[in-house]
Amino acid sequence: MHSSEKNFSQQLPSFDELVKLVQEDEQAFEQLKREKCQELIASSSIEMQARLQAQQSHIDRLVGHCKNPHHVNVVLSRELHKQFVKFQTTLHGHQPDGDADKMETEEQINVISIAERLPDWR
Repeated sequence: MHSSEKNFSQQLPSFDELVKLVQEDEQAFEQLKREKCQELIASSSIEMQARLQAQQSHIDRLVGHCKNPHHVNVVLSRELHKQFVKFQTTLHGHQPDGDADKMETEEQINVISIAERLPDWR
């Protein structure tokens, strides 16, 4: 663990309490979600905070266009897949074969192989 990393344990309401909150006061639920995300980001290392803030902003923009919770799930699932493909590409230093390439319709991947950056990464 880096010296700038903190041990963080976040307390959340129970699932049933969260369901009740979203049903009774969706704005309060959204506020709680934003607060918990910010707490988690603030608890991360200084080096990661800007990246996590950018990722959260990206997610917020994606789900902001969704029409219902099911649409959110589909959009986030696609985004997770895209991120996984980027991670896989970084680890292997090349584009994966097959349909995974076709998922990248919105943006080009700009990845530098970890092997090029850190030759002794293993």
